[in-house]
Parts: sequence; C-alpha cells; structure tokens
Amino acid sequence: MNVALPALIFANVVPSFTPSNVSALGPVILIASIYMISGFLMGIIIREICYVPRNFWQGIVIMTGMSNWGNLPNAIVLSVTQQPPFNPATDPALGVSYVSIFTVCYHVIFWIGGGAHSLSWDYLPGVPQGEEAERRISWKERPIGHLIAKYILRLPATPSTQNAGDASKDEESLSEKQEKASVETFEIPVPDVPKTIVSEEAPHGLPLETTLKRGSSVPSATSNHCPICSASCDYPSGVATNDSPYLSSRRAAPSDAIACRLDRTLQTAKASRRRLSVGASITIEGKPSLLSKGLLRLGAILRPFKAILHPVTVAISISLPVALVQPLKALFVDVSSQGGPSWHGPDGRPPLAFVMDTAQFIDTIAVPLALILLGASFARITVPHPFSRLPIMAILLVTAAKMIVLPVMGVFIVQAMTRKGLIPQDARAEKFVSMLLSGTPAAVNQMIVSSLHAPDGNVDTIAAFYLAQYVFMIIGSSALTAVSLLLV
Repeated sequence: MNVALPALIFANVVPSFTPSNVSALGPVILIASIYMISGFLMGIIIREICYVPRNFWQGIVIMTGMSNWGNLPNAIVLSVTQQPPFNPATDPALGVSYVSIFTVCYHVIFWIGGGAHSLSWDYLPGVPQGEEAERRISWKERPIGHLIAKYILRLPATPSTQNAGDASKDEESLSEKQEKASVETFEIPVPDVPKTIVSEEAPHGLPLETTLKRGSSVPSATSNHCPICSASCDYPSGVATNDSPYLSSRRAAPSDAIACRLDRTLQTAKASRRRLSVGASITIEGKPSLLSKGLLRLGAILRPFKAILHPVTVAISISLPVALVQPLKALFVDVSSQGGPSWHGPDGRPPLAFVMDTAQFIDTIAVPLALILLGASFARITVPHPFSRLPIMAILLVTAAKMIVLPVMGVFIVQAMTRKGLIPQDARAEKFVSMLLSGTPAAVNQMIVSSLHAPDGNVDTIAAFYLAQYVFMIIGSSALTAVSLLLV
C-alpha cells in the first residue's frame, strides 16, 4: 500500500491540478480542520459524560476526531465520480486529488501533531489496566470534571477511590517490605551498646566514615576470622573486620550465619570506599559530552518531523509542484492545450510519459488492496465478553457523532461555503468529496498504534468501537452519498 497509494496520488494530482483550480486547496484544508476539531470536542464531551475505561480516555478523543481519509474514500470516489452528474474525463482524478489533501491533513495531525504519541498516555505507568481500568468513577474524577469541581464549583477535595486503592496497595507493599527486611537482617535491639553507624552516602574520594554513638573507637584487624560466628569466613582481600563490642554482643544471636553475611557485606563496601579514597581513578561511563547532548536535543526536536517522510506526504509534496509548474508538468503530460510548452519525444509523447504510465498501472491495485486491508483489520477484531463490560453508551455516542452529527454538519458547511463563494458552484467533485469525508469511520492506524503501546497488546475495547462504526457505515455512507449527489 505504501507503493500503490503514492502512485495513485501522483497519477491523479499531476494531470488534474492546474493554476486555475489550485485555489480549491484552501477550502478543502479548512473543511478538514473543522471536521477534526469538531470531532475532538465531541470526543472530550463523550468522555466526560459517559463511562469510558480509564485506559481509553485519550483514545476516545483521537478516535472521534481522526477518520479514515485514506484508502476507503478513494475507492468510493473513484466509483461514484465515473457516473453522471460528474465528468468521467476529469472528475475522478480531481476527486482523488481532493481526497489526498484530506489524507495529508490526517497524517500531519496524527503523526507530526502528536496524535499517535498521545495514545501512549492511556498506558503510562500508574494508569490502571485490565479489570481495574473498567471501574466506574464519578464525574469529579474525570479530567474536565476535576477542573470544574476544583476551580468553578469550589468543591472540597475528596480522595478518590482510585487513590484510596493505590494507597492501600502501597501500605501493603511497604509492610511486606518491612517484614522482609526484618526477617533478612534480624534486627535485635541491644540497649546500652555502642552501635556502628555507617554513612549511606560519602563523597567520592573520601573514606567511609564511621561514628560511634558513645564515642568509642572500633578496633580493626586484618584477619579473615569472623567476629560474629567465630568461624573463618571468606572476606575479600584487604577487608578488615571490626571486633567491636556491638559485634561481639551478637555472637550469641541465633542468626549467626545471616549476621556474618551482613557484616561481610558492610566490610566489603567499606573497603571499596577506602580504595577509592586512596586515589583510584573514577571513570563515569556514559556521561554525554556537550556535542552528544546537542545532537540528542536536536534529534528530539526533529523526531516529530519524521512523519514528513511518510510515502503519502512525499507523494503529495512532489505531485503538487509538478502539477503547478508548467515546464515540469510538460515532461509528464501534454499541457499544450493549457498554454504550456509542447515537448515530445520520438514517439510523439512527453519525455517522461513512461513514469506516468507506470504510476497509472500501479495505482490500479490501490482500491482492491484497500478493501483487502480493511477485511484483514476486521479479522483481528475480538469483541470482549460479556458485553456488559463494554462502554455501550460511549460506543453508541461515538458512532452517532462520527456517522450522523458530523455528516449533517458537513453538508451544511459545504452548502454555506458554496453560497459564500468559497467553493465554486460547478465544482461537483470538490463538493462531493468534502461532504463524503465528513461521514467516514475511524482510521485503522489507531488500533495498530494502541496495540504497540498496550502492555499485553490487548485492544478489545477499541475493536468494539471500530465494529460499531463500520457496521453503521453500510447505511450511513449510502445515505450520505445519496444526499451529496442530490446537492452537487
């Protein structure tokens, strides 16, 4: 598809766009922006008023705002514009060209604008997943509802059940860690006995400092004899053991072996710090230099612009200049009737006509391949059971927003722009495409990106939203096509 769709765009944009009709780009981009902004706003409203799983809060906004403006509309436009009242000679190519403008707007927002990256917000650490994400919460715990309750209604802050659950889990985890630590170290308080306190952090290059609560010194010995269990332990070479009163007091403890290991660990750390203080060189590996920091920062800035290299974006970036610059266009198609140069090869055709023939040959597989990909996407859908787990109301409202509300808005917007002169009265292909693309379901790219971010790759909730929209598309697209043909 990354080969067929760019070939389809190039083969249709170059012959169809001329300096006289390129002014249609502005209204088409404006309409696409209105559709996306309206969808985002409706998605936010649905998220605030309906039950939506916690790990789909951002996904429902993207799904409502971003539509399938790539493969599916091209198949419909190519089929419909070959019949009256359209001109079969020019309108199919114009229709595909207008669809490609919608496609570029989609890719700019989804990839460069951060739409795809925002889907990862639903799977960040700390965001509930699985059954925990399906727990219902009050409106005051939702993003917009929380702001309204805090700054407008001035409601007192109440700990949410989510926070309470997290706090209880944290307490349980902390208690388990404390019990585990007490079992491992066998901390037995010994009153009135000087204790050795080892500083946890010591500056590099300084010896590890030890202090005694009562100021008594700690004698050291170089023997590998353990002062705790009265046995010979394998201390590292150069590690001194301290036969302190505190250690000798623990010889009678029942946990001699564990205490021995603990003392050996402390002595090893102490010896390591002493070796560092003697003058061993410390090499901090991986510390980035100034140049590497600059390169990393530049890469982070330019990373979103990698989407510009998407095949569709590259195809439209090449096709538009070729279509609008007459000398370039004359290399691919005959523009003598438009007042351009008449350049012909030995066969009487433009010099690079074979490039156009190749693009037209490859683009014939774009439509059937799009339908195959759509069917393959449906094959991956697994609807969770029981259905009561699904956000039924949110699914219905998103489907109604994308397949009913937005199409009605699109028809009125296109008609208003036609009356105001932004769209010519005889621009049938432009009006048809602008109205048709207001009622397309969500793009399949979201399901692919979300499955990459999901911890277990489970996107069953998203699949249920897709299934409802594509089933309703059978009726919605037919009705919208009929209304559009009536108004063009």
